[in-house]
Amino acid sequence: MNIYDISKAAGVSIASVSRVINGADNVSEKTRKKVMDVIDEYGYTPNAYARGLGRGSMKTIGIMCSDSSDIYLANAIYYLETELRKNGYNSILCCTGYDLETKKQSFELLKSRQVDAFILAGSKYVEPNPADDQYIIDGAKEHPVMLVNGFIEGDNVYSIISDDKGGMKDAFIQLHESGAQKIIYVYSSDSFSGRQKIEGIRAGAKKCGIPEENLRIVKGKKDYSDIADLLQKEYEKEPFDSIIASSDTSGVGAVKFATRQGLNIPEDIQIVSYNNSKLAEASTPELTSVDAKLQELCSKTCKSLMKLLNPPMDENGEAVPVSLPGKTVVKTHLVKRQTTRF
Repeated sequence: MNIYDISKAAGVSIASVSRVINGADNVSEKTRKKVMDVIDEYGYTPNAYARGLGRGSMKTIGIMCSDSSDIYLANAIYYLETELRKNGYNSILCCTGYDLETKKQSFELLKSRQVDAFILAGSKYVEPNPADDQYIIDGAKEHPVMLVNGFIEGDNVYSIISDDKGGMKDAFIQLHESGAQKIIYVYSSDSFSGRQKIEGIRAGAKKCGIPEENLRIVKGKKDYSDIADLLQKEYEKEPFDSIIASSDTSGVGAVKFATRQGLNIPEDIQIVSYNNSKLAEASTPELTSVDAKLQELCSKTCKSLMKLLNPPMDENGEAVPVSLPGKTVVKTHLVKRQTTRF
């Protein structure tokens, strides 16, 4: 079936069919319905595209993530896509990597696919230089932009984030209260979330009366073997009795180091990791880990987005404006397992 067949079956002009498919406003609802009914009945190709343009929505969300091999982001994509499907929406995924220009190109690609909104998963989309976030702010003028665990202030930009600062602060304090005297913090990312976690470590140390100059904070690569090697070198410089890791991957590296060093966990050394992913439970011993509530973050992100895309109607059939906070913070929870004494 083509546009001429649709015209004949619907009993309208070819021009009217074209206007419906292209989403023009100068079409009566009666004509629009006739055309869309025929499209639905005969499965006109491209059916989804035609239906989307004709009705003003593609029912498709563009998702961007920096690295789908990362267990945190892989889980985020799963939760997001599952929640979107429940609400009748499809998704297009772009794995952008970390290069700014590639991120911008992916954003433009999704715009060209007529998506209804964007979800940026992970805090790597909050650039160190705020001016580099302008492409997101500009894009939000046309479509809602949702950030999962990243914060950018702007109109039509909505951030749902974990309380990473509070989670790390609590972890530090609990370690210190359990008798830890020499705590080292190991991390691998300078992202928005990474910066919040370091602030939490500093806040925890301050609460415990530990001068900032006495804090040991070291950066490694996002690889458990590299983290194990880094901790080995640091331990040879000066031993420590506790490790806080910025992720469960780094936590596994900490366990690997302790085992290699012949240290008993948690008697000789305590370990706290972050995210409470399956890695934390798969580790031997099982890792005490801060639950960043990723599934809740993704659920709240999708629920907020559905409110924006499907606002309630007033008695005249007009959409009622929806007001949502620009930032929503979700509390974390420390899950205690076998790598700590508390």
